[in-house]
Amino acid sequence: MEGARILTLAVLQGLTEFLPVSSSGHLVLARAWLGVAAPGATLEVALHLGTLLTVAWVYAAPLADLAAGLWRGGPGRRLAAQLAVATLPAALAGLAAGDWITARFTPAMAGWGWAGTTLLLALTPPPARSRVHRLTEVPWATAAAIGLGQALALWPGLSRSGTTIVIARLGGLDPETAAAFSFLLGVPAVAGAVGLEFLRRPPLAVTGWPWLAAAVAVAALAGAVAVQWVQHALTRPAAWRGFAVYTALLAGLGWWTGR
Repeated sequence: MEGARILTLAVLQGLTEFLPVSSSGHLVLARAWLGVAAPGATLEVALHLGTLLTVAWVYAAPLADLAAGLWRGGPGRRLAAQLAVATLPAALAGLAAGDWITARFTPAMAGWGWAGTTLLLALTPPPARSRVHRLTEVPWATAAAIGLGQALALWPGLSRSGTTIVIARLGGLDPETAAAFSFLLGVPAVAGAVGLEFLRRPPLAVTGWPWLAAAVAVAALAGAVAVQWVQHALTRPAAWRGFAVYTALLAGLGWWTGR
């Protein structure tokens, strides 16, 4: 049973980390309806590692360009600086108001977050309105706005990927570039969350390492499926609106659960 729980959490983490449906909101409802406790520190680190591997796998080329830019300069260094600037709002918000935000992890509050996600998804412009087609062309103002959106998405139910992608699309980024910037921006966010987890409660000695390794692999594979799903849906407005319908239903469920 423990192995089944670990793999279920891995699939849930891999999918909801990238789909615009809020991983934190799903965890809130899972606790309320199924009595599913938060993953232990060791498992949580493993699941986040899986999602980091997804980004490294799917976006290997942009990450290589970014690393080369840090070493030699050029467009890669500019992108790295933009990602750093866009990371700051969420990092500062988490440090300043982390406990206050954590106290809002209830079904009713997640319902409000999902309502916000639904509205954002409905505002996504069609692909034809895109002006920016490369990561190296992202305007600084757009990068900063995406960073502010990521900070707001600390609220449960407000999808990080959905918020950042929609703001990127509203800023003129085409679907592929918007998704790439959002998911690359998630790397320092996830890495920071893992670091804070170590500071708050260091992981226990690893036990059952085969299951933990399986969790990393399953989370990475589920994440890769989710990334492809998002990329596909962004080019098809009807498919993208399907996420809005789903989050609207979750908003109602969150409010009903927390009544």
